[in-house]
Amino acid sequence: MAPHTGRAFISEEKALALFKIGPAASLRDLNSAYRRLVRRYHPDYNPHRLEWAHTAMVKINAAYDVAVEHLAALRYEEVQAHLDKEIRAHDDFTALFSNTANRVLDGLFTYYQYGLENPHQRSSGTPRIRYRSAVRRISEALSQLERLRVPNPVDGETLEIFTGFARTFLQCMQIDRTFAPTSSREEHGAYRRYQEGSRALDAAIRRAFFRTELSPHGELASPQNLKVSLNEYMAVVTNYQQSSWITETAMKLCLLDAFQALLAISERVPELGL
Repeated sequence: MAPHTGRAFISEEKALALFKIGPAASLRDLNSAYRRLVRRYHPDYNPHRLEWAHTAMVKINAAYDVAVEHLAALRYEEVQAHLDKEIRAHDDFTALFSNTANRVLDGLFTYYQYGLENPHQRSSGTPRIRYRSAVRRISEALSQLERLRVPNPVDGETLEIFTGFARTFLQCMQIDRTFAPTSSREEHGAYRRYQEGSRALDAAIRRAFFRTELSPHGELASPQNLKVSLNEYMAVVTNYQQSSWITETAMKLCLLDAFQALLAISERVPELGL
């Protein structure tokens, strides 16, 4: 039976006391207590004293109306306070995350701005100093990312994916191996496919983050470059299994996967400009 009656005045404290519940009770607790009283005081269970039972149910129903509104208001305030706390925590996390992620992007920008993806380009002089600076910035930012505390699972996933990308990029940007002209024909073929895949992957990353600043006019869009990159790397893995370039290719495939995972959640991180 659902409670319904005109309300007689009763305080919230007395209403809760009638049902023997406290302010921390749930609506389910209240309904259970209400049903227990109904089984005791309803006229159907008291045919020999109908007027008494009716009066009792009027009071019980009035108390129920007061109690249910009071508990609902308390729960709403609790939920609102919890949501406010979560929003503040998310905003705090986002501010720290964005600041640290931008430090990673600073390192990437320097890396691509001066063509430092080419090991020959960064072998000495000013380019080498710039390269070391880019590595240091990304490394320091990565350490900060790994110390961030996340307020919820979604932010946790965002942090995990971006950190995975930054970590894998740092590993790949430290590949300093160059091709030896005296290598075998198989090594030459593997290197050529590896190099083409790397050019396409670098172009995709550069275009995604720095389209306005660093992406040449007419360059392939990121999805097309990613497809080219995957095809070239898979050609190394499948056609040149004995090549010494397998390790580097596997590292670049990991970077490709990490970058694609980041692209998939780009709408969560507008600061990255993806």
